[in-house]
Amino acid sequence: MTYLLFARWFGLVSVILSLGILFNLEDALEMAKKMVKSETGYIMGGVLPVIFGSLSLLFIDCYGVCWNMVITVVGLAMLLAGIYRVIFVRQWKALISRHIEQVPFLFSLFGLMFGVILLYVGFMA
Repeated sequence: MTYLLFARWFGLVSVILSLGILFNLEDALEMAKKMVKSETGYIMGGVLPVIFGSLSLLFIDCYGVCWNMVITVVGLAMLLAGIYRVIFVRQWKALISRHIEQVPFLFSLFGLMFGVILLYVGFMA
């Protein structure tokens, strides 16, 4: 798997999931409230970003300023967010609980931004 294939795949998944959340914000809010209180939130919020972030870092083959760096930055951001969520579970749950009303929209917004950037890198750059 090359970085282009990873960018295409992850960009497409990100855009599809983000649009699904954006068109169903009320349902996404209810799911977010339930996920914060269960193990599902731990897996979705911490473990999956660690897996996908570390996977994207495996494809680093350009250490200068190039389009591959976008994938590296996205992967590094995911890995760091996942590590924070796995190590500091209590703080992460408290932060999410305080801002639960904004979580689905922001998740969708950032997912769309990452997805569009990755699709651009995967198909155009």
